[in-house]
Amino acid sequence: MKEESSIISKVNKTKLTYAISIIDKLVMSKDLNKINNDLQNVWRICGFQSREKFEKLFMFYKGYSLTDYYKKLNPNCYC
Repeated sequence: MKEESSIISKVNKTKLTYAISIIDKLVMSKDLNKINNDLQNVWRICGFQSREKFEKLFMFYKGYSLTDYYKKLNPNCYC
């Protein structure tokens, strides 16, 4: 049971790392007007069961919200 939990945790961390790499590319793109929908669906693309679970995991590992992360990466992004 503990081993299974550890594997699930590692898988979630890997999915989160993948999601962050996608978010980084989107937020730094030149066409900021068209990225909102893409940003809203990153959790699906990366295989999370829900947006809430993704945001909770993001907050746990990064220590701040997705919105704060967007603004930190690119202050010109109104995501």
